[in-house]
Amino acid sequence: MHTIERIYPKDLDPQNLDDQNTLRIHMERYEFASRHLHGLRILDMACGCGYGTALLAERHPDKQVTGVDIDPDAIAYAQQHYRLPNLTYVCADAQRFGSEQPFDSIVSLETIEHLPDPYSLTDNYARLLAADGQVIASVPITPTLDGNPHHLHDFSRRSFFGLFRRHGLAPREHFEQIQWWQFKGLFSKRPDQAKQHRSEGVGNAVLAYYRKHPLYLFARLASMLRYGFSNRYLTCAFRR
Repeated sequence: MHTIERIYPKDLDPQNLDDQNTLRIHMERYEFASRHLHGLRILDMACGCGYGTALLAERHPDKQVTGVDIDPDAIAYAQQHYRLPNLTYVCADAQRFGSEQPFDSIVSLETIEHLPDPYSLTDNYARLLAADGQVIASVPITPTLDGNPHHLHDFSRRSFFGLFRRHGLAPREHFEQIQWWQFKGLFSKRPDQAKQHRSEGVGNAVLAYYRKHPLYLFARLASMLRYGFSNRYLTCAFRR
């Protein structure tokens, strides 16, 4: 099924360049996280169906990796399709998940903008983190509320970094990604199961959002003047 909320790589059409490009961008974030992992206990928060969590576990067989997601269907899919000896999946709420032992690295990719209270989420990360631990996180840094109904917050580089500075976590290594907009099928009304790519029909959500929040159009126009027809994503490793 094609949805804008989650990626299931095994279900994507390998001939669809739009969806494969989206998958590539997500995998690049996990590659970045894999290169910067610290310690032996790794948490992938909001792991989805587990494809990226499995990459971390496969690249680091010496580490114990835990993937957490609130969606029981995604966790069931991960347990069926992405199994490794050093990999465990847990169905839990990111803001309430707890552990008796701290984690050395917490990976949180494209998670924070989905949660009602980003401060509560990062507070929990600080509780779960070992004294010398790190968080590797990513967010969009261009407006997304108009195009993605699952996003609840927009972030700039400054506001993103500020979430972690509250806990003495400073930005270290980071990289920025560009994803150019797809205009094909922008106003399609086909159901998810009939969509040809994940962003098909997103134009309908955009127009509906502007009808309710007309002033948001100014944020979109400002972003377009600065970045053109693209979304920007920032991934960063934060350390004490």
